[in-house]
Amino acid sequence: MRSSQPFNDFLEAVSGREVALAIAKNEDELKEFTQSMNELGFQEAGKTLDLLSYPKSYMVAKDDMGKDIYDFAVQYPTGQVEIFDKDKMRSETLSSDYKNSAVLLIDEKVLNKLSAEGLDLLSAAGPAYRS
Repeated sequence: MRSSQPFNDFLEAVSGREVALAIAKNEDELKEFTQSMNELGFQEAGKTLDLLSYPKSYMVAKDDMGKDIYDFAVQYPTGQVEIFDKDKMRSETLSSDYKNSAVLLIDEKVLNKLSAEGLDLLSAAGPAYRS
C-alpha cells in the first residue's frame, strides 16, 4: 500500500542488493529523513562497517567520510566490503548480506563536495531518492 509520503514509499522499495542513497536539500530535510527512518525501524550506523550490522540500517554522510562511503557503495554489490577501520588501524572485510537494507543519507552540499573530489557517489549507489 502506498503511503502519502514518497520518502517512506522509497524506503519500503529498497532492496538489499545495492546501497540506497537519499539526498536531502538541506540539514532540516536530512533531519526529517532521519526521523522517518527511525520510525520505520532503521538503525543508525556509527561507522561505515556498521551498515552491515543491522537488518535495516542507515548512515548520515558527512564531509570527512567521502572515501569510506564511496568504497562501501561500490563494493557492496560485489558481496564483500573492505574498509579501513581507523579504530583498529587495519582493514576489515565483511560479506554483504543481501537480506539487509543499507541507506546512505546525504545532503546536496556534501554530495556536491564529494563529486568535486572525484567520488561520484550517485553513480556508485543503487536506487536514489531526491525530493
